[in-house]
Amino acid sequence: MMHAQRGQALIETAVFLPIALVLMFAVLYFARFGILEERAQSAVRYGATVSYEGSATYGAAQIYSTIAANAAPSGLCPAAVVTDTVSTLNGSRSGSLAQGFWKTDSVPAATCSITTAGFTAASTDAYRYLSVTTHNVSGTLLMPSYLSATLGANGTVSASLGYVHTASPALIMYCTSHVGASVVAALGGTYTVHGNC
Repeated sequence: MMHAQRGQALIETAVFLPIALVLMFAVLYFARFGILEERAQSAVRYGATVSYEGSATYGAAQIYSTIAANAAPSGLCPAAVVTDTVSTLNGSRSGSLAQGFWKTDSVPAATCSITTAGFTAASTDAYRYLSVTTHNVSGTLLMPSYLSATLGANGTVSASLGYVHTASPALIMYCTSHVGASVVAALGGTYTVHGNC
């Protein structure tokens, strides 16, 4: 009787152990996916807030440089946004790189774009301009081979953040000709570039 019980335990272990291991590693994969998804959200929030601290987007320096350049203001995000977003997702923002398990398997890609939206009211003085900024970050997690047969694809971690904010003074000068002319006259400069936004 004793030998039969040992044989039964061996067969039960041989059947149950592979299933238990696949389930355990699947849980680890999806835990990693969830944590990286959360890191991606944190990365776009970080890029959208902290990266703008060092930029002169809303300062008098931007007004003076726009007048000096006599050109349309740049509609680009600050250069630090993309690098800060990627480094936050990689974990290098804190000073030490994240271990491989907590990073994406591909090099993360981040983008930032700014568009301008304007609306009018009954009077021409009521022009209002807003900037719409969109931050995106994405990376790929390679699906383990034992899961790819079941689920069939690699995981993509991605996050987006869009927000509306007031347009920069230089953009308002460019979009509203009488405002630009008034600012330039007060500062004693020449600014002849105006556009429809």
